[in-house]
Amino acid sequence: MRYLLCTGLLMAAAGSCYAQGPVPTPTPDMATVVFYRPPMLAQAATNFTVRANGAELCRLSNKRYFVSKLKPGETAFTSVAGGLNLPDQDKFDMTLEAGKVYYIQGDVKTRLMTVKMVFTEVTESTYKKKNADLKPDNCETPAAPAAGK
Repeated sequence: MRYLLCTGLLMAAAGSCYAQGPVPTPTPDMATVVFYRPPMLAQAATNFTVRANGAELCRLSNKRYFVSKLKPGETAFTSVAGGLNLPDQDKFDMTLEAGKVYYIQGDVKTRLMTVKMVFTEVTESTYKKKNADLKPDNCETPAAPAAGK
């Protein structure tokens, strides 16, 4: 009887594990930053251009993530809805260190007339819980060749 109880508890614990996507490995001379946007119904069709110190990194969509290797030091992250070339207003400042991995969650906030993405630094365990449903964003895919050539 004790054997059956232990087996049942072990199977229940194994069944509650979650699938995990890839976790990036750090590089010794660069900081690794993982941006992700968890599934949200509000503004699901809107993508956001994510920038680091004014340079565009990627356009982040709903249920997506991307990994960026950045130089260590003070970095200001900003975003703008829809990839428009508007001035960035809200900044998320971080001091990046070489050889470390940072996880940043982007949550969409809707105000009366504006939509914005709010960045929050999260732990690796929080990212692992949420990345099973995420797909990589197509930031680094080359453009398709022109048709008719």
